[in-house]
Amino acid sequence: KSGASNKVADALSRVPDADSAATSSDSPLLLSLVTTPTFGIVHQLQKENASDPFLLDFHNQHSQGTLELPFTVANGLLLHKGRYVVNSASPICSIIISEFHDTPSGGHAGVKRTLARVAASFYWQGMRKSVENFVASCLVCQQIKYATQVPAGLLQPLPIPEAVWEDITMDFITGLPPSHGSTVIFVVVDRLTKSAHFGALPTAFTASKVAELFVSIVVRHHGFPRSIVSDRDPVFISTFWRKLFELSGTKLAMSSAYHPQTDGQSEVVNRGLEQYLRAFTQQQPSSWLLLLPWAEFHYNTSYHSSLKMSPFQALYGRKPPTVPGYTRGSTSIQTLDEALTNRDELLRQLKQNLLEAQNRMIQKANAHRRDFSFAVGDLVLVRLQPYRQSSVRQHKHHKLSKRYYGPYRVIERIGPVAYKLQLPSESRIHPVFHIAVLKPFRGSNNPPLSDLPSESLNNQPVDQPSAILERRTILIHGVPREQVLIQWKGAPPDEASWEDVDIITACYPNFHLEDKVILEGEGSDTPPISEEATPGPNHENEAA
Repeated sequence: KSGASNKVADALSRVPDADSAATSSDSPLLLSLVTTPTFGIVHQLQKENASDPFLLDFHNQHSQGTLELPFTVANGLLLHKGRYVVNSASPICSIIISEFHDTPSGGHAGVKRTLARVAASFYWQGMRKSVENFVASCLVCQQIKYATQVPAGLLQPLPIPEAVWEDITMDFITGLPPSHGSTVIFVVVDRLTKSAHFGALPTAFTASKVAELFVSIVVRHHGFPRSIVSDRDPVFISTFWRKLFELSGTKLAMSSAYHPQTDGQSEVVNRGLEQYLRAFTQQQPSSWLLLLPWAEFHYNTSYHSSLKMSPFQALYGRKPPTVPGYTRGSTSIQTLDEALTNRDELLRQLKQNLLEAQNRMIQKANAHRRDFSFAVGDLVLVRLQPYRQSSVRQHKHHKLSKRYYGPYRVIERIGPVAYKLQLPSESRIHPVFHIAVLKPFRGSNNPPLSDLPSESLNNQPVDQPSAILERRTILIHGVPREQVLIQWKGAPPDEASWEDVDIITACYPNFHLEDKVILEGEGSDTPPISEEATPGPNHENEAA
């Protein structure tokens, strides 16, 4: 039908005529791709058929008329069911597999698909094993493909503390709406009683500010702890923070790189606190600071399944008071001996309850994990997050980034499930990794090393600026803000992004803006943009 009368015309009903397509230089050619051996491989096979003793034996049988099917000879080449026969010991085998695996038509497919492509044109003994070994040792496949096994490394719970508020964990909840100048909650939890203290911080807080708050909400009530477990937040890895607790005799224990599950306790408390605040501040989100003391009281007086009591009772040896407060004369006074005896019994029962909860946690966690280990000297690949948690740049193509970097050599085993790797000297990424983000490298003992991001922020690989393309000033809520258009190292020009000058200066102190040459001449400074603009960076590790 003509286009006007055909109401349901589609692409299939409008396939161009092959003859007319061939005569028009503007028409696209319809091609059918067929995988065939290249001339170079066939030429090498002709040479081997004339010199390889294994193949010559079959040719002699053909000359004597004793060659049995399914072997045949055509054009001087030995065939098996119409496929080219190759000596399994020949280096041509690896060349053939590479042609059907490493090229765009091969697509770095798995064993079955690669084997099917190779077996369609070639034959040799042990072909499946050759393909399996080749695919397993392919560096590109090891770097880009998902790990299909359950995570390695059995659960290693922290030891049960001996006394209250001697061993603690800490973390931050960020991205909250401004409330009386604060946007961050500092969460500190005792690992034995699970009791917690919450404090508020402004957006731009420093290690010294956190230390002041820590003394105010924790030290003045419980003294300095013996150990602190935390993630690798820049505050916790700063020199000031380390020196402060070194002088107080406190041991700092931080999570390994790219495996922040060490401090799972704080993460659980964070979720509960966020849920509490979300429930009571829906109409007025900026009022969360007023509810923070009540949130702390609610948490500490709530029943915990692992404790089989509330954190308040575990800490003070009595049930929490109800609201309104305690009524005088409602209970008798106990002797000091009875109080201390009950207190000791309570702590003993508390430790037993925590041990039972820990055993249940180990059984559940290890059901989805496997016991695995590396030896010093082994080559491993490292799974790094393809983009930063906190970034001044919105990376456009992290979906297609490598999943694994390396290989790198294991130089030390640190505990049952952590390993120190020999990273490039210029790398600023913490070299200790949990076994769950490592996988064994298969292939040569001296493989070419792939590039590892040399910079890190919050121990995440970061992009580096290379040049300034343009400058501008925008108005955000009536306040002028200077921005620069940044060209990033290794990225195409279309991935250049506008960044605040103060953020670039803070994140990249060695990148001197005044020394950078603007590309395409001297560039031009744009006048202030009058309309309201949306601030650039989005932080992913924020409260929902």
